[in-house]
Amino acid sequence: MNIVICDDTEKDSNLLRLFIERYLEEIDCIGKISVYKSGDAFLSDFAAKKVSDVQIIFLDIYMPGTNGIDTAKKIRETDKKMAVVFTTTSSKHGLDGFSVDALQYLVKPVDYAELSNALDKCAEKFADSLRFIKVLSDRLTVRAYLKDIMYIECLGGASYIHTVYETIKTFVPLSELEEQLESGAFLKTHRSFIVNMRYVKKFAENDFILTNGALVPIRQNDKLNVKQAYTDYVFAWTRGVRS
Repeated sequence: MNIVICDDTEKDSNLLRLFIERYLEEIDCIGKISVYKSGDAFLSDFAAKKVSDVQIIFLDIYMPGTNGIDTAKKIRETDKKMAVVFTTTSSKHGLDGFSVDALQYLVKPVDYAELSNALDKCAEKFADSLRFIKVLSDRLTVRAYLKDIMYIECLGGASYIHTVYETIKTFVPLSELEEQLESGAFLKTHRSFIVNMRYVKKFAENDFILTNGALVPIRQNDKLNVKQAYTDYVFAWTRGVRS
């Protein structure tokens, strides 16, 4: 989870960061927290793409330069999904929050229970990006986020989890990995392969062709059913049934 704190008061931002770290630890979630002292500083990095994929931003309303409300308005010009949580010494700006689809207001000094409630809402909103599986690889427990897994293959007694960032080798059987995956996006195409249909670019006669050019074979004795499962997934996705 990628989180930004934007607050010109160091005491407030430090407390907020401490509470967020506590929350992430409690839900066993890896998160990156970036802190800015002004809306202008964040907007500058945001426009230059020095900061990206921000899921949650905590915005102090009263800041020098561009205030929190106007910072949120500028964010919404290009990003409609980022969860905006305002932190303020006053709740009188409640109506302004509707124009930027603010998730919640937190009145300073921030209480952990209220922050936890706000982050619960955020976690629900971004639940898909937070799901992961844990496997043992090279004697270390590593996690692979489902949204990043492109496909999994079994080869020589080992399972290889190919993500957009790396390939994780584990000796967890393919059948056990299949049980841990959500059924909606993942499809077992072959006795040795599972594909994340989000990354399928198209299918050929005997393979799925992924967005990175990788080929995932389709079992020959059930080819029509496998292709139909993918077609059904695409149809449901275009109708907004799946994310």
